[in-house]
Amino acid sequence: MAMASAAEIDIARKLFLAWSSGFADAPAEFMTDDAVLRDIVAGEAKVGWPAIREFFAGGLVAWPDLDLTPDQYWTSERGVALSWVMTATVPDARFGAEAQGKKWRSEGMTILEFRDGKVCLEIDYHNAANVARSLGL
Repeated sequence: MAMASAAEIDIARKLFLAWSSGFADAPAEFMTDDAVLRDIVAGEAKVGWPAIREFFAGGLVAWPDLDLTPDQYWTSERGVALSWVMTATVPDARFGAEAQGKKWRSEGMTILEFRDGKVCLEIDYHNAANVARSLGL
């Protein structure tokens, strides 16, 4: 197998711009119809674009200004791994009135595998406790 290509790193960049766009449909063009998303915090795998979109749309309701900014990429014959910083603003009192309007931050990593120029598997690793910790809670 060949190492992941520059084109696959570019797809990873564009996918994360789409995740950060605020539009639930934006990532679709970068994923296969039968893609699998495994978010370690959420637990179960989301299989197929409709399930992934539903999961992501729910996240946008909770965090309308969600931003995922990649900062490093690694490649292998299986695909691309990247580290990122996720931020969003607390829109309500879910963490208490003192946290409302504050921006939280959580670092994480993702593994992407590709088929026919699109992502067929995304596995996201992060620690949900980082959200509260970054708010000083």
